[in-house]
Amino acid sequence: METMGRFVSPLNIILKKYPSNIFSAAKILLIILFGVMVFSGCALWGKDKVAFHAINYPAPSPGKVSVSPETIMVYRFLTDSSVDTHFLQIAESESNKRVVTGHVWIHDPSETLTELVMRDLQSSGLFKKAVDQTSNVSYRYGLEGAIKKFEGLVSDQQGSGLIEVEIKLVDFEPEIIGKGQLFKKVYTVKAPSKDTGPSSIVDALNKAAKELSEKIREDVNRSIVR
Repeated sequence: METMGRFVSPLNIILKKYPSNIFSAAKILLIILFGVMVFSGCALWGKDKVAFHAINYPAPSPGKVSVSPETIMVYRFLTDSSVDTHFLQIAESESNKRVVTGHVWIHDPSETLTELVMRDLQSSGLFKKAVDQTSNVSYRYGLEGAIKKFEGLVSDQQGSGLIEVEIKLVDFEPEIIGKGQLFKKVYTVKAPSKDTGPSSIVDALNKAAKELSEKIREDVNRSIVR
């Protein structure tokens, strides 16, 4: 007689039902185990769901004629140590910043901003060509950047996206020796979000990135057109 409460494995139950075919029994057991794993995985995913984000927006309309027949190199932007390059960061004050670990950047923001600014300089027709620092083509102009802030802001129940970047434009073939640095400027761009949710703040950062690129192009244009 079996003792009450004795554990009976699923395999024993299946073998009693299919005693002549151990392979069918094993197959059924595998299906059961697979179902348990899928169910467990879905439960875990529901608890720890992660959202992945990227900064992107449409490129500007191309110019009919290049303002400059020269090439500009856009060096990869540097990043301040206070900028989180992996997760969305939200600040309620200068001393109160938190990382939203459930919202992850697909690409490093410094890499993304560099590529977008370079793309926009090329698409807008300001230069014959815009290249990154891995290119071996000759170039006259160089654009450097350093990201100081890349974060969401929440204040008085209002959300926004904030980007602060220092940009420097250099002419390596200046008409006057010693006048190679055309400008050096800190851009602070703040775009409102529809609410304080992380996804809305990411949308605001997209708007801020687009506005930042526009402002950089305006100053670059003024600097190279004499």
